[in-house]
Amino acid sequence: MFRPMLVVPLMLSVFVVGCSPGSADDPAETPSLAISATLQATATAPPPTPVAAIPTLAPTRTPTPIPTVTPTPLPTQTPTPAPTPTATIDPSLLLPDLQTLPPYDMFVQIWPEGNRVIRFSNSILNAGPGVLKVLGESDPNTATTNVTQHVYNVDGTFDEHPAGVFEFHVSHDHWHVENFALYEVWSLTAEGALDEVVAVTDKVSYCLMDETRSDQPDAYPEPTYTVCNQIIQGISPGWIDTYEYNTPGQIVDITGLPDGTYALRSTVDPDNKLREMDDNNNAGTTYFDLTGEELLMLDGPLAGVETE
Repeated sequence: MFRPMLVVPLMLSVFVVGCSPGSADDPAETPSLAISATLQATATAPPPTPVAAIPTLAPTRTPTPIPTVTPTPLPTQTPTPAPTPTATIDPSLLLPDLQTLPPYDMFVQIWPEGNRVIRFSNSILNAGPGVLKVLGESDPNTATTNVTQHVYNVDGTFDEHPAGVFEFHVSHDHWHVENFALYEVWSLTAEGALDEVVAVTDKVSYCLMDETRSDQPDAYPEPTYTVCNQIIQGISPGWIDTYEYNTPGQIVDITGLPDGTYALRSTVDPDNKLREMDDNNNAGTTYFDLTGEELLMLDGPLAGVETE
């Protein structure tokens, strides 16, 4: 059988700079983010021309009540340390390394129309030595805002790498990097291995922010990226971007899924559009038992368990 998860808080020094947005429309909302004029001044290129009829910044959001859940600390699983550069990684580059922590604060919610969904919190850590920094430039011909990643060298210079587009998220009233995360529920084999995807979201767009400082010794001492506009976003080395369970889009619809033992797998940058140190450590997984409207988080799979 599975063992209930023992939650031991990480040692984190937290700077409260706002709440990251989610991506898909659903009954939850979160408070608004403050606009930092100082951050916009740090962009290396002049602000792009906003796309017509699309507002550039998010002034307000009104919260909608959802079931009370006591938030837990960030997951106890320590992400894999940033790998030592090898022959396949240019040692002259300071690359980010995005790692998804195991999803947490998981519970079942029944919507008025009858859908049964899992709500959960999701945290993405930049464990690499380099900053994840993306800038937007509006293209009036296509009415899109193209995203460019700045990939820094150890001498302070940088190269530009195309990294998708910014999209304006209507329900959040601000800007996201498209297709930044993917949420999947997997069935398990009798041996406890991931078997098949039984529920999935569309790829989730994200606002990139420095929200929580990790306990990595080389983590930046102060947050750098604190707004959700189409000019500049990012995650600094050693910082975590968290979407809490009450953020719109922090769901997987499991309507019709039978009771059993499953895994929720969250993957950052599923299309590998961003330059980073390691594309093989981008997923975080939490195992859980599902019984009707009850969900029990587990500490991992065990061989020989009953999966249905």
